[in-house]
Amino acid sequence: MSLGPACIFLRGGKKIARSLADDEIQELREAFTEFDKDKDGLITCKDLGNLMRTMGYMPTEMELIELSQNINMKLGGRVAFEDFVDLMAPKLLAETAGMIGLKELKDAFKEFDMDGDGSITIDELRLAMTKLLGYQVNRREIEAVIREADNNGDGTVDFEEFVKMMSRD
Repeated sequence: MSLGPACIFLRGGKKIARSLADDEIQELREAFTEFDKDKDGLITCKDLGNLMRTMGYMPTEMELIELSQNINMKLGGRVAFEDFVDLMAPKLLAETAGMIGLKELKDAFKEFDMDGDGSITIDELRLAMTKLLGYQVNRREIEAVIREADNNGDGTVDFEEFVKMMSRD
């Protein structure tokens, strides 16, 4: 089994979605700069739509209207780079999570679900992480991971919750 999904899962207790990598932020900065015609660090809402399209995202007119309404409340309807990153980060992170295939997710889930009952308990996750990482993980961190991923409140993580957590933006 690859350690990637396991590490992402463990990190989830602190923050479910990973942060953008430096190269991803640099890619966003370069794209933003192309549309920042007057180099003041702001782009218009119209440019935002065009910029998103050049990056392969196809926002609907309704999404752009919603975005512009939120953005119009500050900076006179223009978008700063930081706001652009906040807007694009979930899309980039969801893309990355989507690269983890269903087979890999099933394999990772099986590693954690030691008794094969279809759910991951705190104890199972703690044992699996100890085995994978080679040291014992703090119980509070494990509890936080389970609590964050447990959508139905049963105190465990089933496969559906696991998949949602792995692809959460």
